[in-house]
Amino acid sequence: MARKKASESAPLPETAAPVAATLEDPVFYLDATVDIKHIVQAAGRVRARLAEPGTLTVDLSRVSNIDTAGVQLLLALCNEAPGRGSSLVFRGQSAALTQALAILGLQGQIPAAPSHATQ
Repeated sequence: MARKKASESAPLPETAAPVAATLEDPVFYLDATVDIKHIVQAAGRVRARLAEPGTLTVDLSRVSNIDTAGVQLLLALCNEAPGRGSSLVFRGQSAALTQALAILGLQGQIPAAPSHATQ
């Protein structure tokens, strides 16, 4: 499977399908709490990983508490990844994240493939 160049990347459309991650892709497990108290730390850790070339898979299955700051971070990462020369894939959207997106009217904005993680 050929990787896209950063110049070929486009913003995700509202109804974008999840992108499948490969076994070679690094996986970043987002913490259980992604809220305004923890956002600076979470953002720094994910952005450091996005600085590396290739595809970063962010596993969202452990998220049990997320507020609007956490949702904003995920949306910002979707927009930032192509500019950093990286690809970003989300997987394992948790019930808490699904609920937060529904409350905010943002369903489909963060497409996540099923999780392959063992918990």
